[in-house]
Amino acid sequence: MAEIPSLLEPITEFRPGRPLVLFLPGMSGNKRQWDFVIRRLDGVDADLAYGAPVLAHAAFGNARPTVSQLGAAIAAELTAAGRDRVTVVSHSVGAFVALVIAHELPSVVRSAVLANGGLSSVARFIDRPLRRVPGATTSRLSYLRLFALVGTPVPPVVKRAIAGREWSSRLLVGRRLVSRPALASREARDSLMEEAGNARTIAGLWKNRHYWREFERTAAGIPAKVIFLVGGQDPMTSVADTGVMAELLPNAEIRVLPGVGHAAPLEAPDAVAAAVKDALAAT
Repeated sequence: MAEIPSLLEPITEFRPGRPLVLFLPGMSGNKRQWDFVIRRLDGVDADLAYGAPVLAHAAFGNARPTVSQLGAAIAAELTAAGRDRVTVVSHSVGAFVALVIAHELPSVVRSAVLANGGLSSVARFIDRPLRRVPGATTSRLSYLRLFALVGTPVPPVVKRAIAGREWSSRLLVGRRLVSRPALASREARDSLMEEAGNARTIAGLWKNRHYWREFERTAAGIPAKVIFLVGGQDPMTSVADTGVMAELLPNAEIRVLPGVGHAAPLEAPDAVAAAVKDALAAT
C-alpha cells in the first residue's frame, strides 16, 4: 500500500517528548508569513512545523479537502505520530482548521493562537451571501473587495513587479487591509503578494461556504486555551466579530493589536510570537 503523503512539514528536527507548535496558513496557503514570527521564537523548547493549507493535496488524491476534512486528517496524523502536547497557530481562515484539530484532539491540543481568525461575519456572509448582499454594509463590501483581491488571477511576473515598490503594493491592497509595517520590506511584500491573485482561493471559500454552521455545533466541545489576535484596523475580523466566536468557545481570550490590519504575522510578529509563548506556557 502506498504511503499517504504527510500534511505536516517539519521546520525543526522532531524530538520525542517535546511539545509541537503547528503553523497553519490562511486560505491561499502562504506559509512564508510565519517566518517573521518563527525568528522571534529563539530559545523556545518545542518542535515547529507547517501544516497543509485548504488546497489540493496528494493526501486527498490531489483533490481539495474541506476545512473539516483537512483538520480531521491533520489530527489523525498527529495521533499517529504520538504527539501529546500541541499548540496550533493559524492565520485568517486557518483558524477554522485549527479549531477542527482542537475539537478532534481535545486532550492533545492544549492551546491555539488565532491571528486575524475572528471570522464570524465573513463566515456567515459566505454562508448566505444572497440574503446579505442587498443590505451590504461597509464591512461586507470589504469582504467582496478582499475576495476580488485574492481571487483575481495575477501572473507571477506581475506580482513580483508590484512587490518591488511599496506604493504599488499599497495601491493593490488598499489602505485598510494591512498597515505600513507589512509593506516596509521587500520580503514582507513578497509574502503578502502570495496571498493575492489566485482563483483557487475563491474555489476554497466556495467549497467551505457553509462551514460556520458546523462550527456553531462543535465550538462548545473545544476545551483548549484559545488566544484570538485581532488587528485594531482589520476590516475583515473586528473585535465584535471575534467576540462572537470567542463567546462560543469555553476558554478563549481576545488581544487587540492596535494599528494592525489583516496580516498580523507580517505587521506585528513580536506580538504574535509573544502570544505563541504564552500559549505554550499553558500546555
